[in-house]
Amino acid sequence: MNKHLQQLIEISQIDKESDALEPAILEKRAKLDSLLAQKNELNNAKIRIAEEKEEMQLAIARNEAGIQENDQKIENITKRIKGGCSDREARALTLEEDLAKEQIKHANQEIERLHKEIEAKAPYEEEIAQQLTELESQIKEANTEAEAAINEIKQAQQAIFAKKEQCIATMDQKIITFYEKIRRWAKNTSVVPIRRQACGGCFIRLNDKLLSEIKHSKDIITCPHCGRILYPES
Repeated sequence: MNKHLQQLIEISQIDKESDALEPAILEKRAKLDSLLAQKNELNNAKIRIAEEKEEMQLAIARNEAGIQENDQKIENITKRIKGGCSDREARALTLEEDLAKEQIKHANQEIERLHKEIEAKAPYEEEIAQQLTELESQIKEANTEAEAAINEIKQAQQAIFAKKEQCIATMDQKIITFYEKIRRWAKNTSVVPIRRQACGGCFIRLNDKLLSEIKHSKDIITCPHCGRILYPES
């Protein structure tokens, strides 16, 4: 096996070590992310309740305005009746007055119902506030744990990165560029062994001529099917 291929195998192993640490970071953040998602959900529920209460307060204000309008209407009707009018007009005014009174009654009932709904939301608001307080404490603790664990992982990543830099410094830059180009799509399967006479990346069988060439050639050979860099498993 030629020197350049040995270096590529080594650097691909270093990249695998580095990439293997990424899921570890996500794992360490999993608890914290879950708690933050819960906090976000509770805050959204808090906002929804506030919006619902605001809509109810506006509805109460509209009903109160309707009551004032109907009170004024009844007062005007009373004045007109007292001021003297025909029986026909009096009957029409009385019907109008009854309708206004019915609307006032309905508005008062609606206001009462809305106030009760607003009051009914208070326990939910208190529960949300309590849960948020508890979550803040848990988030603070989880964040401290995650930061400590992630810092350790990042230190390990830095050590691996330094190892890779040392390796790259001794390699032909054209070969490194070639490797990185393959790695962009093949990730950690950029350099693969031949197993059972097949490419270790795409698993397609290789012909005898190519197998012999890989075994004896000093050139870097790629799979004709997928383009990954090949080396003999032994």
